[in-house]
Amino acid sequence: MRREPPYADGAIEVVPADGPLGAEVRGIDLTADIDDATLAAIERAWARHLVLEWHDQPLTVAQHVAFGRRLGRLEDMSHVDQPATGLPPEVLVIVNDPELNEAPKPPASYLKGFQNKHVQWHSDNSYRDVPPKGSLFAVKESPPEGGVTIFCNMYAAYETLTVELKERVTGRVLIHDPSLNSANVLRAGVTPPTDVSKGNGPRHPLVRVHPVTGKRALYLGRRPYAYVCGYPVAESEELLDALWAHATDERCIWRRTVNRPGDLLLWDNRCTMHARTAFASSAPRLAHRVQIAGESVIGA
Repeated sequence: MRREPPYADGAIEVVPADGPLGAEVRGIDLTADIDDATLAAIERAWARHLVLEWHDQPLTVAQHVAFGRRLGRLEDMSHVDQPATGLPPEVLVIVNDPELNEAPKPPASYLKGFQNKHVQWHSDNSYRDVPPKGSLFAVKESPPEGGVTIFCNMYAAYETLTVELKERVTGRVLIHDPSLNSANVLRAGVTPPTDVSKGNGPRHPLVRVHPVTGKRALYLGRRPYAYVCGYPVAESEELLDALWAHATDERCIWRRTVNRPGDLLLWDNRCTMHARTAFASSAPRLAHRVQIAGESVIGA
């Protein structure tokens, strides 16, 4: 059952998803200019639903970048190890190329990417001192099955914790280790810590306050090599296992079932995590992503 009925806000219609977060936005063409009032309505829907989805929006690269800039300063993604694309530096290309999968010597930058792998639950770039606030993801080509981005609501994850778990996370800080990417591939030149309590990733509050809504969310980032400061390692591991199992329980998840060319997704990295389902290596998949610069993480 849909948790909220559809509603109108100015020029847009918002259709909430059948889940604990997410909504489809209808009634606007993002290939055309949008006025400030419509942008404000989109931002209200984003704050309310955490993830927004549009269908049938065949944006050019320039239009994708321009819409992203309306939402905030875009980050330069040229530091990411990926094949040369000739695209603007703000655009990250996420690709599965069947021909490269079968090539005897594919580019090293391609092998370190996601290809057709399952992408684990994570919040984008939490291993940085100032993670991005959001990502705008344009689907260009998609497999007939799998390869779908799914989301979980980290407000709900925090709000539904037991009293005991809330007490254990309040005021705590988490080390966000940068060793692995979201497909569990080791980053070039990185050695994972042998003692997670001595990791060199940034320290972020385990419970963060959203700067727009003021609501509290669990901020887990990604699981490998994470550590809750101040606890013995074994106790940190036990606590994190419990938190991850809770946060990725079905009651917190919007389990989307299909990506289609022309889909556009906008997610909030401060109060959601996302994952991607695996798919056949023979299926081409292509998406472009831009990241919206964020702000320092504020703890509860």
